[in-house]
Amino acid sequence: MTPARGTRRTSRACGLLVRTTLITLVAVGGAVAPVGTGALGGRDVTAMALDGPRGPATGGARSPARDTARGAARPVLTTPSGRRPDPRGTTPPTSAGPRPVAPVTTTLQTGCAARGSFDSVEAINRAVDQLHVAPTFLGADVGAGARLQDGRRLLLFGDTLRSPDVAGHRFVRNSMLLSSPGCLRAVLPAGRGAIVPDRARPAGSTGAVVGYWPMSVTVTPRAGQDLVTVMLQRVGTTGGGTFDFENLGPSAALFTVGRGGTPQLLRLVDLGPDSPDVTRPAWGAASVLSDGWLYLYGTAGSTEAMTFGRSLRVARVRPDRVLTQSEWTYWDGRGWSRSAAAAAQLIPAVKGTSQTLSVFAQGGRWYALSKRDDFLGRDLTVWTSPTPWGPFDTGRTVADLPSDPETGVLRYMPLAHPDLLPEPGTVVVSYSRNNTDLATVLADPFSYRPRFLRVRLPVGEVRSTRYAGRLAP
Repeated sequence: MTPARGTRRTSRACGLLVRTTLITLVAVGGAVAPVGTGALGGRDVTAMALDGPRGPATGGARSPARDTARGAARPVLTTPSGRRPDPRGTTPPTSAGPRPVAPVTTTLQTGCAARGSFDSVEAINRAVDQLHVAPTFLGADVGAGARLQDGRRLLLFGDTLRSPDVAGHRFVRNSMLLSSPGCLRAVLPAGRGAIVPDRARPAGSTGAVVGYWPMSVTVTPRAGQDLVTVMLQRVGTTGGGTFDFENLGPSAALFTVGRGGTPQLLRLVDLGPDSPDVTRPAWGAASVLSDGWLYLYGTAGSTEAMTFGRSLRVARVRPDRVLTQSEWTYWDGRGWSRSAAAAAQLIPAVKGTSQTLSVFAQGGRWYALSKRDDFLGRDLTVWTSPTPWGPFDTGRTVADLPSDPETGVLRYMPLAHPDLLPEPGTVVVSYSRNNTDLATVLADPFSYRPRFLRVRLPVGEVRSTRYAGRLAP
């Protein structure tokens, strides 16, 4: 069931769309051991992550062991449009902030939980049907991931359901897992809430609770650490019902991860003011690094009748400057413009993409993978292009992915995993399963576990002149 078009609510089918990838359902347990923040190589990790390896340090070296003992961590700030807070406290006030994010004091890892070996798509699907579920992680949505330079895989999830035994946090807007060979760990803040915390509300405020849904993840390697960029969708709770929430705009978070260490949240930035406008691009619906640029794809809804898909646009920025939106440029069909309004449509909303999708390269071609018409569609579709900015062809169906309105079964949010069991000319895809009846989801965890399949990538193009555009360097 989808909210009627024209309402202020999001197009996601229910408040708890529990969407998972293969790691989601592996048991996560064991004692929690705190890991402090501190410095890497004698340099302040915040300065290194934001300014790059040659950027200025803003503090002296600190001992990770000493930070762990103290339970200390650098404050995390939410700021609008990427503006850094003035250290003198003279940053001009704006309607959106800056807002402190609290309380994030120390990031924790659970003990290692054996995840077994996945050497085929069939083995993955067998495992997710049989593995036990841990109290801290019953299920979740999105499952965007990226590989760290130390070989581990980091996964970010949305709407995460936990056991009633987890005090105070049965449901959180996002969560994180770390996977290494034979081992899976959950990453938790000290309070065991969302890894990207809900926006802090002023004392006495009765306004909407605003949380963050992850959409895509990229990793920029640095000396001794990785800079992880997580693109998010802000979501505001508008009431107590299943459909009482709305999308408010994109945000970005930066994490730093030392080799073998625990991810630490550095910064969280809301990109633009809150707005439920469905035609506003959700920048970061997909993201990919190529030739030193971070490409950020934005999906936008339509107010046209009987249009259920989303259109696609693209921006790019150097990864170190992603939080400063004034440094983004937007593909306008001829070149890169500073104007977001000039961003050209790469794929139209009619028979368009889902809200979140995957864009990746293989064999010298670029591919956008999504489900046409979001929840109401059935076609798992791949669009091809010679470059990250298009021109994309009109797309071809590579698999059937229908939902079933009679039983309430939902199949949605396909995501490509090009580094999972790679084979030339194909890609492994996960899709989420859920049910419009929340009681069914709570009673049967298997009803919202994912499935995996391998699809063959199209060869050549299906071209329409309305999508043609000039190629540019």
